[in-house]
Amino acid sequence: MSAPTPATGDGNPAAGYYPDPSIPGYIRYWNGGAWVPGTSRPAPADGEAMPAAPASAFPA
Repeated sequence: MSAPTPATGDGNPAAGYYPDPSIPGYIRYWNGGAWVPGTSRPAPADGEAMPAAPASAFPA
């Protein structure tokens, strides 16, 4: 699965939710280096906030 396009042009996109490249209309969490499994969810409607970073995005 491809990485999100970096907004800053520095080559590495920041951690956060991005459009899920495998499911149209969904978002998935990118931890700055890879997609976090199990974080795909429907994209928020206009005016809704993005969900908080999932706990699974942070190694224990």
